[in-house]
Amino acid sequence: MRFSKRSLMLLAAGAVILLTGVTGQSHAASDPIKLVMVGAWPPGVSSAADIGIKYKDTVNELSGGRLVIEFKGAKEVIPTFDQPEALVRGVFDIWYGAPNYWAGIVPGGYFTELSPYEIPDNGPGSEVFDFAVKMFEKHGVRYLGHFSGELDTGNHFMYTQKEISGIKDLKGMKVRVPPLTRFFVEGIGAEPVTLPPGEIYLALERGTVEGFTWPYYDGFTNFGWQEVSKYVVDHPLYRDGISINMNLDKWNSLPEDLQKVMLEATRKTQAWSVGWVSAFQATQLAGMQAGGMKVIKFSPEEAKLWQKTADDALWGHFKSVMSAEDYAEARRLLGVQ
Repeated sequence: MRFSKRSLMLLAAGAVILLTGVTGQSHAASDPIKLVMVGAWPPGVSSAADIGIKYKDTVNELSGGRLVIEFKGAKEVIPTFDQPEALVRGVFDIWYGAPNYWAGIVPGGYFTELSPYEIPDNGPGSEVFDFAVKMFEKHGVRYLGHFSGELDTGNHFMYTQKEISGIKDLKGMKVRVPPLTRFFVEGIGAEPVTLPPGEIYLALERGTVEGFTWPYYDGFTNFGWQEVSKYVVDHPLYRDGISINMNLDKWNSLPEDLQKVMLEATRKTQAWSVGWVSAFQATQLAGMQAGGMKVIKFSPEEAKLWQKTADDALWGHFKSVMSAEDYAEARRLLGVQ
């Protein structure tokens, strides 16, 4: 999303307040370096946000007080979809949120949503991680990692108001989508509907939509959706989780040893998130079923078609927005023929 001139002026003015005492000041040798963090969603409400806060706390602990990340807030600080460009412009220093929120700045930058690896980017130092770093550096951003659960947890899932046996039953259905699942929903002949999360409950209740997609580990029952949702399709779509990124100039200004601290925090938080997301997802599913929701399981053949259709839809989008070289490299790194 591009800022208007007025929006940029307001963000700059807000940044003066936001960053007072944090950036743009010299530090005595004994003073910690401070970084301002802004997130896409508030912790405590969003389970995904809690991963971002875990990363922050891990950096602060590992640095021994030399580097301090201070969380300043979510959409109340900067509107969610304006945050990526604000990070590029240096309005704040470090960010967490959905990987696909970078689609407008780093085309294809969320290719790890299709990763077959337990850690979506295989962690710092891997080929996949380094490729992502290079993609984001071209746009003024330092990639710091994709954090998710095990292969079948932390993913997006689909919820329907009628029992289905496969993809064919979704044709013509109105499905609320985020940007990530739009291409899949379009590809199966359903009608994608864009709604903020806060409007999903009423849309289901009124029949405005007949289904939606969401990573249910991320506080499904916090929204009370189990009260108005009937079925969960127990076949994952994309990896989801969160990504953490940093303003490139701010990253380059850090001493090398503190950069290493941040990468070590990535390794530790990625390893932690695998089990944490999976355990939290299990508690959410229990709450959903207690609320009356039923689980749909496809036949093995239909499950394979579901995954192939989803993967082909997103790869098709990536092919249209990535350079031919980056597209080929992304497929090679993720083991796609």
